[in-house]
Amino acid sequence: MKVLSNLLKIWGKVLLLLAGVGILYAYAMFQGGFVSWFLLYSFLPFIIFSILFALYPIQLWKVERIIDGHKMYEAGDTVKVQIQITRKFPFPLYFLMITDTFRMGQGEKKVIRFPFFKRRIHFTYNLDELPRGEHFFENITATSADFLGFIKKEHSFKVESKLIVYPKRQRLNLFFLEKHIGEGALARGLDYKKEMFVPTTIREYQRGDRLSWINWKATARKNTLISKEFEIMEDHQYVICIDRYHLISHDAFEKIVLYSASIANELYKAGHPVTLISTGEGEDRSIFSAKKSVEWMNQVFYHFAIVKNDSPSMLHQVVEKDKAALPERGTIIFITDNMTPHFLESIKRLANNQRKVVVVLSMADGSAQNYSNQVLNQNIIIKAMDEVKSV
Repeated sequence: MKVLSNLLKIWGKVLLLLAGVGILYAYAMFQGGFVSWFLLYSFLPFIIFSILFALYPIQLWKVERIIDGHKMYEAGDTVKVQIQITRKFPFPLYFLMITDTFRMGQGEKKVIRFPFFKRRIHFTYNLDELPRGEHFFENITATSADFLGFIKKEHSFKVESKLIVYPKRQRLNLFFLEKHIGEGALARGLDYKKEMFVPTTIREYQRGDRLSWINWKATARKNTLISKEFEIMEDHQYVICIDRYHLISHDAFEKIVLYSASIANELYKAGHPVTLISTGEGEDRSIFSAKKSVEWMNQVFYHFAIVKNDSPSMLHQVVEKDKAALPERGTIIFITDNMTPHFLESIKRLANNQRKVVVVLSMADGSAQNYSNQVLNQNIIIKAMDEVKSV
């Protein structure tokens, strides 16, 4: 309906232009003289151009948006977006306004070009300080007009693109995870693998497997790379639970996501099995069970990219609902904005001799130390994010 309305407007204006030409010609014929004919010949090129412009089909242009999709963007990065327009017939356009719209903080990007006879029109712009999330680019709108500004043409090209921005991961010092309360010192390092995995069988090599996992005898026998398949020792599992309560402020939640992704990344690189539990609004309950594949880790980081603080339940309520998903042995890491008495009682019930609980708080007011003093010798560690320092 909108397209039909625009066509009627344009052809209505074309009829007016033709009527104007007729009026000028009649005036020159009846009036005669230099002035009347000068007016006719002066306006005639502009009128002819306007009529031809009305007939020119800009909807046949080929419009592309080019984004480097091979690069992994993190929050705060800059992305370069290139718009390229290709047209078959070099019709002269004295100006062209291109508008790129996207569902992001900036909303849209406009630029004016003067292509004249150019068949290829392109421009590049940057989006700075990318926010975390999954961002969608939608339409590219081209707008132009004739020299008189009498006829204006606009067409929106549906050019959909998607950009995923991951949280900016940091290198963290995770020595506090190694402390076994009740056993004294640092019992074993994060890179100590023999206690974590027990080789049980073999399989074909998968992208992301470590060199130390390769079974060289089987590789030589089968003439293809063969990796060892490990059985995960339950008492060394790590479970990360993130707080998605809807009343958490935007800045605090971004810190929660950043530290969750950083801790998961550090544990994964060290070879530890990591399970992620993330409970949000309604049926949005995501549990990523521990695996050692790159595809699994990509799924986890994609979840960190799109996750929102939309849960109506507080963290202690989520813990009660998801208690069955927690392992009997291992380390459970809660990353939250605040510590409440109900949550403190929940983690006291979870912690035992075979299950350690670690709480990382985004607050920086000294409350972490106060709560930590209340759970001494209970296999519970409470740390502020500022204490989990970057390497």
